[in-house]
Amino acid sequence: MDPDLLKETESLQQEEKVPRRINWEIKDLVHPIVLRRRLLWRAGLALGMLAGIALVVWALFLRPPTGPALLDDMVRVAGGQDAWNTITDGSFRRIHTRYDDNGAVIYTDDVRFYFRKGDGGFKMVIESISDLGRVLIGFDDQGYWATKDGDAVGPLAVARRLDMACELDNCTPLCGAEMAFYRFSMPFKLMDPGVIPRFGGHSTLNGKAMLLLDVTFEPEVGKDRWVAYVDEETRLIRKIEHYPSADGDAPPEEIYWSDYQAENGITFSHTRSYYRSNGSKLEEYVISDVDLSTPIPDERLVRPESRPVQNVSMQP
Repeated sequence: MDPDLLKETESLQQEEKVPRRINWEIKDLVHPIVLRRRLLWRAGLALGMLAGIALVVWALFLRPPTGPALLDDMVRVAGGQDAWNTITDGSFRRIHTRYDDNGAVIYTDDVRFYFRKGDGGFKMVIESISDLGRVLIGFDDQGYWATKDGDAVGPLAVARRLDMACELDNCTPLCGAEMAFYRFSMPFKLMDPGVIPRFGGHSTLNGKAMLLLDVTFEPEVGKDRWVAYVDEETRLIRKIEHYPSADGDAPPEEIYWSDYQAENGITFSHTRSYYRSNGSKLEEYVISDVDLSTPIPDERLVRPESRPVQNVSMQP
């Protein structure tokens, strides 16, 4: 072929090349399924990346805590389980004040708690000094015991006289004191075996955001239920609801916790308040003179020698 004609032919072929945009459109028409799959794959990849980012943000900042995780935070803020476990002996003073509807004081009682906990079990003696006299109530391997001004008295009768035992037939002389100590030891005691902590959702208390810790127990451990209103910011308990039964309809006992202070490495509420439905204060318990480092003398925790006087008056 003539060289000049060949060059002219190649030049015409180059001029007649299909533009890239049109060529793509042609390929789109020729292979539409392949192209659609590629677009779907890219869109799916983008959505997957967005979902992954959203999941990370939710896990880090928005996911509600589990019950055990919330309890771990509460224990950590209170000083840590190790700090509580290292305490073996302790004592504290508890002043109980009851008010009438107008806020006037009806009565006040002053009780000292002495306790020892550890591998040897748990021992507790309470000492009350009031118009009734000096009363000691304790428990040992022989059962409950009590003295009033050195005289042996019926433990349950004197405990009821001090408003520290209920009127139920199965009530024990240290019923009220043992419940008081259980609250004193929260949140640490909630780490015990048989406790079932669940996250109960969100709420508000006095305008502040709260997390709810819903606590029940294995059947062999307990039948009651506790709901703790935990400050979302500080992880401190601000209110406790105590239900006598996990399944019952009875209204709860509501206790407001305040005045948090650190004592010997642990932080706990020093004031527990109860209110009437009209908002007036019903009663208040104030804890002071806390000593969690000085060993309690053995003689303080054992049944004292007492005069076996019968029918000691329970009247002040």
